[in-house]
Amino acid sequence: MTGSAVSEHFFIWGAIWLVLAAAWAAACVWVDRDAEEVFGRTRPWTPILVGLGVAFLLASLRSGLSAVNLMLPALLGLVAWYACWRDLNVSPAGKILPKQCDGLLQIVGQACGRGASSGAVVPGAGRSGAVAGPRLTLLKKDGRPYDGREAGDLDHETSEAITSAQSILTKAIQVRATDVHLEPKSGDELLVRYRIDGIMQNAGTVTGAAGRATVSAIKVLGDMDIAERRRPQDGTFAVLFDGRKFDIRAASGPTNFGEKIALRLLDAEGEIVKEGLEKFGMGTTVLAKLREIIHRPHGMLIVCGPTGSGKTTTLYGAIGEIDVFSRNIVTIEDPIEYRLDNISQTAVNVAADLTFAKILRSVLRQDPDVILVGEIRDKETAEIAMQAALTGHFVFTTLHANDTATTVTRLLDIGIDTTLIQSAVTAVLAQRLVRVLCQQCKEPYKPTAEFLKSAGIPADKVNLFYKEKGCPACNGTGYRGRTGVHELMIIDKAIRELLVGRPSIQAIRTAARRGGMRSLQEAGLQKVIAGITSVNEVIRVTKA
Repeated sequence: MTGSAVSEHFFIWGAIWLVLAAAWAAACVWVDRDAEEVFGRTRPWTPILVGLGVAFLLASLRSGLSAVNLMLPALLGLVAWYACWRDLNVSPAGKILPKQCDGLLQIVGQACGRGASSGAVVPGAGRSGAVAGPRLTLLKKDGRPYDGREAGDLDHETSEAITSAQSILTKAIQVRATDVHLEPKSGDELLVRYRIDGIMQNAGTVTGAAGRATVSAIKVLGDMDIAERRRPQDGTFAVLFDGRKFDIRAASGPTNFGEKIALRLLDAEGEIVKEGLEKFGMGTTVLAKLREIIHRPHGMLIVCGPTGSGKTTTLYGAIGEIDVFSRNIVTIEDPIEYRLDNISQTAVNVAADLTFAKILRSVLRQDPDVILVGEIRDKETAEIAMQAALTGHFVFTTLHANDTATTVTRLLDIGIDTTLIQSAVTAVLAQRLVRVLCQQCKEPYKPTAEFLKSAGIPADKVNLFYKEKGCPACNGTGYRGRTGVHELMIIDKAIRELLVGRPSIQAIRTAARRGGMRSLQEAGLQKVIAGITSVNEVIRVTKA
């Protein structure tokens, strides 16, 4: 080989060595950043890559450029193995390998003693449940950012538990969960469940001491006593995710297998309520009547329904339609769920002897035009609120009752005088939340003539209904999102006269229907006809 050939050979392989060295360095940087985001730590991936890179550098100095023959397959193999391992531990949205590599993932998963990710998070001690995507920042009760990995006052186990809590909450926000439940089970496991569109769904488990540490880490965030596990506790903290802030209410309590904790996620900015009543799924007639009612100078609107039916959100939406600059609006809540501008909001504090009734008495001396009472729980609160409705204030409130007619009898049962109900209550709105059919997989079908007849729907008016099926977009449930069905009862002259004789629920319902009220089931069937939800869903939420 001539000298020029040797030089050319050396130049080519030297260039290849430099390119591989640069690629190796880039791979080290990428793995370091990705492992920090996905797993919460860089070990052992970054040290392995850096160590092997140094070893190949030393080998090339001793053996020459022939070390390149080992360097290329080693680089490709390590990066491929890392990519498979990280894809086994993230949701489908966070994967980097194409779908064609699912077979390879299965092989790697079996080699490592685990299956490929199915999309459900299996939270671990700060690593296996992490989800790629925007970073979530934890905020303590006083608003200070808090990161377990950077906190010098926490040991390693608690720091890893904070990372686990971050991954659990990240996934909860991504799947639109309203609640997160961490439930201890037999065998030293902590079951993670999300409430999505009102339905509980399993998300995986945290095993061993990592589960207890995760619960303790969340209690630290909420300023709860981590040493007290026998008594229920409440706490609050917040998170920032993708530019949005979520307030989180934490509630812990003992179970037969250990301490359980439930988290309620609330959109702190309250974007949905700032848009008014337009987005709540109300029918045209109900929306028009309700808007006329809420702009009256005095009276009372009661929103009823079971827990989690969106009563408070509807009241906030109604307040969002009122001019906050021309009217003095005051709210009394337990706790404050949405924070709105130019509205005075007060939280109930039983420990400080601040009950609904006591705060309401004080509020009446603050020249309010509109008062929101979070919930009527007793006779005293109901009477004060109704007196306020009679003295030039408009009062919004909620009550736990199945429907509009039951609300009236419930007020009578707690001892409210009939004449007070007749004079103060303007209208009662009952509501439920039904799940919306997934637009990507809902299936059309033709309803039977018998069903149409029983529902009072003319057969010539309906061609197709839709039902749930299930696909990856809706996580196999067939539904994505929720909307409301509503029943509005105006307290008119006929109902006021009926109240004199302490009528039955059926008598009140009959009088309201004569006045034009549409039942919850009828409102739900309208959404079925429109293809928004299914018959099964309407029956589920409106059955007595």
